Amino acid sequence: MGTTHIVRNRLIPVRRQEPAPGRISGRYIHIIMMMLAVTSQLMKAQDVKINTNMVIEADGTLRLDNDATVWNDLMVFPDATTKGGSNPPEWGTAFKKNAGGTSQGVYLWMFAPNVEEELYFTVQIPHDYKVGSDLHPHVHWTTAAGTPSGSNVAWGLEYTLVAVGGSFPNTVTLTSNTLIPECGTPSGTGQHLITPFSPVSGAGLGISSILVCRLFRAVGNASDTFSNPVGLLGFDLHYEQDTQGSREQWIK
Repeated sequence: MGTTHIVRNRLIPVRRQEPAPGRISGRYIHIIMMMLAVTSQLMKAQDVKINTNMVIEADGTLRLDNDATVWNDLMVFPDATTKGGSNPPEWGTAFKKNAGGTSQGVYLWMFAPNVEEELYFTVQIPHDYKVGSDLHPHVHWTTAAGTPSGSNVAWGLEYTLVAVGGSFPNTVTLTSNTLIPECGTPSGTGQHLITPFSPVSGAGLGISSILVCRLFRAVGNASDTFSNPVGLLGFDLHYEQDTQGSREQWIK
């Protein structure tokens, strides 16, 4: 009778080789590359909202929403003309000179109290404009003699405006004889005063929209009773800004 020998299989453990310190295995590199690709696609497909008011759009454009929008000045440099039936304001004498009265001095357009005089200009809406928002025109002015009451100088703004590709409509005229609250009540001569007009609707407007304007002292208005000339310091429109510029040349 033969003898049976049982031979047991012996499993020899194989030690898995770990990557050397500071090196990443090919398997890990492959996984990381896949994750980066997925993350990149997700970032391209959606906006990144920092909070409820600021957004980085999918193309990298920074957009300000709600309370994060800011205001800016759209400066205007009016021109006088004597063509046709237009009455320009007077350049007159120097508004201010040096303490000794010996300098050339500085000058302003001075608007008479008894003749309606005007200046003309055009305005182009900039590329950082928040499309569809209202424009807020106002006039900066002062006096060379006398103290106005704060409501006895009336200004007028006649304008027509349209978006790119549109046709200009008939003009609209705004008048105002009030000062912004920050001016307080005038207390002397030569103060910096600001008269705001009613907002200009932004409905249908976009970047590069154009306003054609006439600015005048509304001496025919019953509120204009100040008996001295007034000097124009400047005219501008406050507008709401929600981006640094436009994404394309002619559309926002």
